[in-house]
Amino acid sequence: MALEGKTAVVTGAARGLGRAYCRRLAEEGAKVVAVDITEPADTVGELSGSGHLGLVGDVSDPAQVDAVAATVLDRYGRCDILVNNAGIFPFAGLDELTIGRWRRVQAVNVESILLFTQAFAPGMRAAGWGRVVNTGSGITLTPNRDLAYLTSKGTVHALTRALANELGGSGITVNAIAPGLVATEGFLGRTRPTGPSTGEIIARVSATQTIPRPSVPADLAGALAFLVSEDASFVTAQILHVDGGVTRTGA
Repeated sequence: MALEGKTAVVTGAARGLGRAYCRRLAEEGAKVVAVDITEPADTVGELSGSGHLGLVGDVSDPAQVDAVAATVLDRYGRCDILVNNAGIFPFAGLDELTIGRWRRVQAVNVESILLFTQAFAPGMRAAGWGRVVNTGSGITLTPNRDLAYLTSKGTVHALTRALANELGGSGITVNAIAPGLVATEGFLGRTRPTGPSTGEIIARVSATQTIPRPSVPADLAGALAFLVSEDASFVTAQILHVDGGVTRTGA
């Protein structure tokens, strides 16, 4: 119960990586606030312990982020751990990409990190302790044609380092976990009118990894548990690739 007495806020928590993160944080003793644009009640219902909370909100909307933060601080008085995991990935190459889709991806994947960190950093500063973990992506080292998503994750990595530089003097660490291709509900549920299925894509990527099996959300939970622990108190501004070794070749 290394996180007993801590409160953790996880965005994008209704399924996939976010749900796995919530489970692990609860197992470590934290009170977990699961935030998603869809109702995260199923996530909260499977968490060990008590006192957890599910909140619905659009992480890219400043007013809704402020409302979430106000609820968290009113109920718990603090946020010790912030996991900025919310993200969308509507595939579009150069010819298909609209400016509206581009802006939506940046708003959810990047701007939400800024909004939530601005909301909770003051309390972390006052406490002299905090952990911020963002969800990056190995796609920055193995780029494809998904321009908006690729650019957003490169920005997440840069923002992670910039925030670490700004907050490090206050006892707050800021890092990012960069998964490879994870077999989440969101990815498996994508429709592809042409080309290989999502299952075939996962099989192809898995074959390029040092550990040649599909990645599942639980594979990332241990990395998160480390980064928010006291053992990682001197680890900041890092992009931790948890991808079974796929990025070793840039393939």
